[in-house]
Amino acid sequence: MSSETDSRPVSNKLWNIRFVHLLLIEAVFQFATYLINPIISQYVIALGSSLAVGGFVAGLVASSALAVRPVTGWVADRLSKTTLLVLSALLFTVAAFGCAFTQSVGGVGLFRIVQGVAFAFRSAVVVSLVSVVVAHDHIGRAVGWVGVVTTASCAIAPSVAAALGSQIGYFGCFVIAGCLFAAGLVLAVLFKAPQDIRVRHRTMRSRKGQYRAPGFPLRDFVYVPAVPYSAMAALSGVPHGINVSLLLTVGEFRGIAGVSLYFTLYAVSALVARPLAGRLSDTRSFGVVIVPVLLVELVGCGVLIAMDSLGAVALAGMLVGIGQGSAYSALQAEAVRGADEQELGRASNTFYIGPDINMGMSPFVGGIIMQTWGVSAMYTVCFCFVLGALVLYLLMRKRSASFTSRNAAKGAAKSRP
Repeated sequence: MSSETDSRPVSNKLWNIRFVHLLLIEAVFQFATYLINPIISQYVIALGSSLAVGGFVAGLVASSALAVRPVTGWVADRLSKTTLLVLSALLFTVAAFGCAFTQSVGGVGLFRIVQGVAFAFRSAVVVSLVSVVVAHDHIGRAVGWVGVVTTASCAIAPSVAAALGSQIGYFGCFVIAGCLFAAGLVLAVLFKAPQDIRVRHRTMRSRKGQYRAPGFPLRDFVYVPAVPYSAMAALSGVPHGINVSLLLTVGEFRGIAGVSLYFTLYAVSALVARPLAGRLSDTRSFGVVIVPVLLVELVGCGVLIAMDSLGAVALAGMLVGIGQGSAYSALQAEAVRGADEQELGRASNTFYIGPDINMGMSPFVGGIIMQTWGVSAMYTVCFCFVLGALVLYLLMRKRSASFTSRNAAKGAAKSRP
């Protein structure tokens, strides 16, 4: 393996060679992942299982990633992040080829768990490495472009998987995804971080300079300052989490043909809005971005509540794409912006906990609400969750302003003779 560090300093430019390298790795990982995800449940059913079992196996990636996230964040801050990037690529490759060559539902489930562990490691280190290879003033834009890669893969790869599946079958799709992951593995091996970001196992001085003995307190596994941003991402992401699984059913309930147009316009809108939101977050402030985009998402939820035509579907896709897509990137950037180098893994990992819970729970809860009270009730609940994200931010801002004013008053009092 080539040396994992590079003596060259971090570039003051956003588009430096290391950042482009990371984006290329992320693009390969995401595209290969979205080649597999849409066909897993169908493959499990083809092996002789029920639709329920197919859905369960498809969801094992999110479930296993959520289960190991506290550990992966802790590990990511103690081992070389470039090594973990290589490890995640290797696990992805093994999982894809494993799905190709296994003929049992249990085997597919096992390799989906392996993929979930790989996903947890990858998500813990990619944003951490992005935060290392770009200057602090560009973090918002950098994370926005990472989101663009994810959104583009989500929009394009499922259609490619559907086309390939009809031509070459499940085995061919898995093998192609495995080859892409193998290419990502090579790219990960070749990646060089600007410095060795490995840290000592645990004995270190705290920020206050006090010695801390080895141990396993909660803050070793969770980066507490990132928790509110993770919670807001979870709340804001509920409409998209529900639509990913239930929108086609909503179209049948309301007699709207072509509702998949929502996903296309969501992806296009998010692609356009995320880099702009990242730039504003870097050059202005987080608050300048988060309040308007959450308000846009609230309007999108209002459209979803009353949606009864393809035009309304298109409008909702654009509004939620601009709102939730931009909010997610801004929140992700803010979650790691103030973290020290040895805390980046935990910060990034902690952020993903909320979105993981959302993607795992919102389709289940949304399905219950829709079946019991109808589509409008389900989207009304979505509106309330997004409103909760906005309220949480406003409470955080109020508390921060109050804390600042108290400190200023104390400072003024001490300065008086």
